[in-house]
Amino acid sequence: MVHFAVWLDGVILKIDLTDHLYKVYKGERTMSLPITYEVYEDWHTLYEQVKDKLAVLSPYDSVTTDELLKRINVSPLYVVSNTGKTKPSKEPFEILFKITEWDPLDVVMIGSSPLDLLSARFFDSRIKVVCVNRYYDCSKYSPFIMSNDLLSALGSLKRLKIFI
Repeated sequence: MVHFAVWLDGVILKIDLTDHLYKVYKGERTMSLPITYEVYEDWHTLYEQVKDKLAVLSPYDSVTTDELLKRINVSPLYVVSNTGKTKPSKEPFEILFKITEWDPLDVVMIGSSPLDLLSARFFDSRIKVVCVNRYYDCSKYSPFIMSNDLLSALGSLKRLKIFI
């Protein structure tokens, strides 16, 4: 069975935190991360098909993440919030795989920025990385699948018989 790990920012929510998170990664002090409750239109279709095998990865703390998920009506099986280190870091994936006991070969990670892809690769290169080109072109980071929206990514996964 394939499982899905989806980043909250940039895939579900219409927000790009790449510059903010990169500054945090470099050690710069920043204000709290901006939030939005605006959801991409294609998310709802994907969510209906994967909700029983979904983990959401979030760069926000657990309180903010829980509030965001509640407001946008998303109830994943697992939620991994920022506990101190977020992308680009392997920590979110270490936590995810510890609580789920999933096999990396059976996981599709969907992200929208190079930081998303790097986080998965830092943990285990066997994770199938899907990049949705929302704000950045991820092609130079060699994703498993790259698409312009979630529906075409889902179609590619189905054609490859990864998700049926």
